[in-house]
Amino acid sequence: MMTIFNKEIPDNPGVYLMKNNSKVIYVGKAKNLSKRVSSYFNRDHQDEKTKELVKHIDDLDFIICNTEIDALILENNLIKKYSPKYNISLKDEKTYPYLLITNENFPKISIVRTTKKLNLNLGDYFGPYPYGAWNLKKTLSKFYQIRDCNRDMERIYPRPCLKFYMKLCSGPCVNKSIVSQYQENIKDIKEILKGNTKAILEKLQTQMTHAAENMEFEKAIFLREQRKEIETNIQTQISDANNSIDEDIFTFNLEDNKIFLCVLNIRDGKILGKNFHVINLEHKFYDDILEEILMIYYSKFPIPKNIIFQENLENFQDKINTLFQNVFNKKLFFFFPKIKSRRKELLDMGLLNLKKDTDNFYNKKSIVEKGLNDLYIKLKLKRFPFKIECFDISNIQGKDAVASMSVSVEGRKAKKFYRKFKITTKDTPDDFQMMREVIERRYSKLPIDEFPDIILIDGGLGQINAVGEILKGIGRDGVSELLSIAKKEEEIYKYTENTPYIFSKSDEALKILQRVRDEAHRFGVTYHRLLRNKRVISSELDNIPGIGPKRKELLLKTFGSVKQIKNATLGELEEIIPKHLALKIKEMI
Repeated sequence: MMTIFNKEIPDNPGVYLMKNNSKVIYVGKAKNLSKRVSSYFNRDHQDEKTKELVKHIDDLDFIICNTEIDALILENNLIKKYSPKYNISLKDEKTYPYLLITNENFPKISIVRTTKKLNLNLGDYFGPYPYGAWNLKKTLSKFYQIRDCNRDMERIYPRPCLKFYMKLCSGPCVNKSIVSQYQENIKDIKEILKGNTKAILEKLQTQMTHAAENMEFEKAIFLREQRKEIETNIQTQISDANNSIDEDIFTFNLEDNKIFLCVLNIRDGKILGKNFHVINLEHKFYDDILEEILMIYYSKFPIPKNIIFQENLENFQDKINTLFQNVFNKKLFFFFPKIKSRRKELLDMGLLNLKKDTDNFYNKKSIVEKGLNDLYIKLKLKRFPFKIECFDISNIQGKDAVASMSVSVEGRKAKKFYRKFKITTKDTPDDFQMMREVIERRYSKLPIDEFPDIILIDGGLGQINAVGEILKGIGRDGVSELLSIAKKEEEIYKYTENTPYIFSKSDEALKILQRVRDEAHRFGVTYHRLLRNKRVISSELDNIPGIGPKRKELLLKTFGSVKQIKNATLGELEEIIPKHLALKIKEMI
């Protein structure tokens, strides 16, 4: 058994806590604690985020659980408790008002207006109430005399507060003998807030009649007013609220190391509210992104009856259902609408809001302009960086080598200008020669007035100097500013200068260059995979008579890769191609 920090890590499911100076900096769960924890320390990580985490770990602890579900629940609770630096978190924001009734011997009633205070473990939440939440709370306090203070109910105070004398509180801070009646009042309030008012109204009618028969007329009048208020005002407001929160439209997108999350609260087909969040994943860790964002969101927001998800999440329905049943103790209905329907229209509305809010995030003029201006000033550029073209080479041992060019205009992606290049010069791993071909193809015949303000190269000093010589060789040196960005430390090099420029990782100037660099890499890798898959399919299947281009394309589209074609059963192949060809594939590959 492997030991780490002199602790023997078991093979059980459980939760691990990574620490720095005794402070918990990351909480994770695992099916097998030993394998998961050791994976952080028994290899060289390429991922910068993992390197950053590991170098700060000086101790760790673990808690064994019976099952993975137990580990999931414990992980959620520990993340709430410690708010670790490297776990994903959701910023606190304003939301519609909810009423909270706490879990105490003498519960209090309060209004919660921010997600920071939405803690489902504190008690029961009711609402939201877009209108009249404060009046509702005041009315319930008046008739049931429930406290809303922060006094410690474990103590006995020498005197009650002013609200006791105003008959808005029964004074449990002084009189502990009223616990039975107090709990009965709390029970009635919860039934009212759930919309179950019929039994409460009948109870009040009985009490009112009994008080009148005993000539307790003042009490009878109070009960009559209480019954009338519930019947005419509170019942209507509670009914509207309970019927309205039918569904959440839960949409999200992962882009540029960020999660963009947009959740619409739907009331009878109408939007009650919208929650848009941008979750920065820089230096954050996660095993299952869907699980993570559902946990952090619904740990802060009350859970509706139904949730509508994007169609591509339908394969995760069992996992989603398990999460809500075991972690939140809720049984919900989930929908993944595909065809035209009411819920499909709501989903389209949610996706449209997600796209618009995401675009607005990137198009915040002040942020982007400051980043571009910082680039211009700090790098002492001759031209303002209005347009940036970035190049990336994608190859594996020179096979299917391609280059990609992404473009940023005013700090934003300009996909219509993207270009991809299939390398033709040689089939060996020579990045400099490949870059020479791409730079010459792009700029040797391009009119000077169409040159970008910055040519950005993915690489360090060697790469930028090589490209500088290429541009000089074609008579295009000095037309554009030539920069490179080195992945390891994210250093920025400027052509003809040997000392790199260092930007803060949170600096928008650096992020502008990172985004266009990452786009070039993504675009290139996508094209490289396409060519590689075509080559692999061709090399494996070209020798089989009867398998032409159309059938090769169909096989790849259906099974995804040659490996999957090899692993497919004869019956699965026969669903796509004739039996005699399926037999040949099984025999020859």
